[in-house]
Amino acid sequence: MKHLLKNFVRRVYAYLLFYTGAHAVVNHLMPRRFTILCGHCVDAPALNGDLPADMRTSPEKLRLMLTWFAKRYQMCTLSEGLDSLSSAEGESSLLALTMDDGYRDNAEVLPSILSETGARATVFLESRALGERRLNWSHKYFWLLSKLGVRALGEALLVATESAELRAALTAALEQSSRLSYHVKRVMKYEAVAAERDQAVNAAFIAQGGDEEALCERIYMDWSGAKELLEAGVELGGHTSGHPVLATLSAEQQLEEVRSGRTDVEQGTGQPLRVFAYPFGRRWDYNEDSVSAVREAGFEAAVTTHAGTNDAHTDRLRLARLTFDEQTELPLLVAEACGGFDLARRFGLDLSE
Repeated sequence: MKHLLKNFVRRVYAYLLFYTGAHAVVNHLMPRRFTILCGHCVDAPALNGDLPADMRTSPEKLRLMLTWFAKRYQMCTLSEGLDSLSSAEGESSLLALTMDDGYRDNAEVLPSILSETGARATVFLESRALGERRLNWSHKYFWLLSKLGVRALGEALLVATESAELRAALTAALEQSSRLSYHVKRVMKYEAVAAERDQAVNAAFIAQGGDEEALCERIYMDWSGAKELLEAGVELGGHTSGHPVLATLSAEQQLEEVRSGRTDVEQGTGQPLRVFAYPFGRRWDYNEDSVSAVREAGFEAAVTTHAGTNDAHTDRLRLARLTFDEQTELPLLVAEACGGFDLARRFGLDLSE
């Protein structure tokens, strides 16, 4: 009930700011800030139709969002925004679009939208998919989910796994009466031993006729696509080699993932990288070893997926981002970007997330 009440108050407040025009007043009164949007795919069914809905945004929705912000904010890449904050130059608050993972639609669809709207973008690349055409477990999982549905997928994983522990965890998840998709994915993402999870997902994928290289070719860009993004003025960033939950790895393994991902992208594109995105990006998905790995690998900044805005005093290795998809309401993004939720926090009301 408390969560529902908070969401109701949050939406009412955001809508008041947006539709009364008060967002412009708040934006003017609040200190200069940097808002970073976080998405994954521009919806293109032939390329990414089997990815979850919360990873996709239609071209029309993305164009509408970026057009609105471009009229009122200084549009920039992530590095440009951080440089501007550091120098304290400019009067307008800043906004950057970021997209995670390196999907093919980012190379084939996104540049024209950026050109039309005047927006700028940073795309974070998962290097193994681009260089070796190897998928992390989640994309085989999503493919299976779109093909089978969640209950049949869970049952297929039960058949495929050789682990008694994973079998028990999946059985418990499948007995849940609600939010079945959440419970099954949580088991695979956080509870399963990585090697056992990967073996089970891959076995189920192959049993259903999955072709890893063909699927990777369809959903991910390649190095030529990444170079085309650079030519279009898009900044590239690091996102590890294989997109693991970093917090589940040792400090040495984390450093290897972060460093090798950077090296691969720099060699594949010929472009040095300055910025990084933590895979998944929630506080429980990375830890102090992750932050140290990012710093040791030579990145200047790193983004999370926790909501909020950033200013000159924000920790550059823990930058906030606003996630969005097709269902995201523009007034909620505007309320955050204009400093409306920052203002509410000054009065003890945290409405960000």
